[in-house]
Amino acid sequence: MKVDNIGLSSVYQTQMTDQKNSIETDTFKKKLEEATKTKDETKIREAAEQFESFFVNMLFKEMRKTVQEGGLTEKSNARETFEGLLDEEMSKKITEAGGIGLADMMVKNFLRQYELTAASDPSSETVPTENNSAEKITLDVKG
Repeated sequence: MKVDNIGLSSVYQTQMTDQKNSIETDTFKKKLEEATKTKDETKIREAAEQFESFFVNMLFKEMRKTVQEGGLTEKSNARETFEGLLDEEMSKKITEAGGIGLADMMVKNFLRQYELTAASDPSSETVPTENNSAEKITLDVKG
């Protein structure tokens, strides 16, 4: 690897992105745990919308990797920073406008899980499914 200003800044930016993703994941996990303890639908919706925004942002990042270089502006750290901030804001606005439906499905699933769990054993971690077998429902988010 060529050690110069560009090489070091791209490594730094990658590390910062990984660290930010880890922080966002931890924040989501804490918000979701708090919401599940209180079983507050608005907090569950907030956590689900935060996850959906994070997911849409990751989609934008991956889609941006497929775009060929060239065009009006050349590749630079300023451009990468701008694109990252743009993707983050667009993902928040998309989620606020109704999103892609992921948050709605998550809220519906969590509420269904609480109804079934409350109807059976409140301390149980398993939820009966339609075919009367039990499955453990967990949400594992890794950044």
